[in-house]
Amino acid sequence: MHPIERLRAVARAREVDQALLAREAAAVLGSFAGDLPGLVTSCRRLIDRHPTAGALWWACARLLAASDLRAEARAIDRDLREEPAATALSLDLPEGAVVAVVPDHAGGSDLRDDLCAWRDDIVVAHGPAALHARRPEPRVLLVEAGAAGPGGFLATEGTADEIAAARDAGVAVWLVVDVGRRLPAALFDALVARAGLPGPAPGRGATPFEVVPVSAAERLVEPCRIDCPVAPELLRAPGGW
Repeated sequence: MHPIERLRAVARAREVDQALLAREAAAVLGSFAGDLPGLVTSCRRLIDRHPTAGALWWACARLLAASDLRAEARAIDRDLREEPAATALSLDLPEGAVVAVVPDHAGGSDLRDDLCAWRDDIVVAHGPAALHARRPEPRVLLVEAGAAGPGGFLATEGTADEIAAARDAGVAVWLVVDVGRRLPAALFDALVARAGLPGPAPGRGATPFEVVPVSAAERLVEPCRIDCPVAPELLRAPGGW
């Protein structure tokens, strides 16, 4: 498949885990060495289609700042293949726990399926409300950040209320920030601004979002934080590129 067609496929993809989106994008964008204008334009178009996918912003920022584009694309692929947060959860969740997952706003999260596949001793409930009834088993609400800044994370509207209700019911609340989701403040602010704009993606803006303080959760699960550069090419005023 021609690289441009592969990029179009990534742009059109829906309900796909954002780590996979970022890996696919990096694999194609790594071939843009010597074509910085093409790289910048392609990164911006992908972000327009997936504005709340923190891993895609993280990958694009790393590529735009790289001196060796192909090597950086390979490094991004390696970093995103590991799934350190899911691995950590498979080790850290209490035995026999009852768990519910609030998936990230970008959609396509594989975290629930991963937990079902890796831990046969836990019960993965269909929604947070299932945890509110008192029971002897440990209860944990996992809130997945699709993108996180220094003090807050992007979530589907209503997530803060779900967290508050869970804590009132005595449920432990863990915030899950997987590799590629932690962004510097300037880039996170740019993501939030762009996510709030209408754009070319079908259904974009249909799911309202909110920024929730990281401190709302009692535990942070972030076993691997890889620094992300602030790429000026991604900080233009929304609508200005």
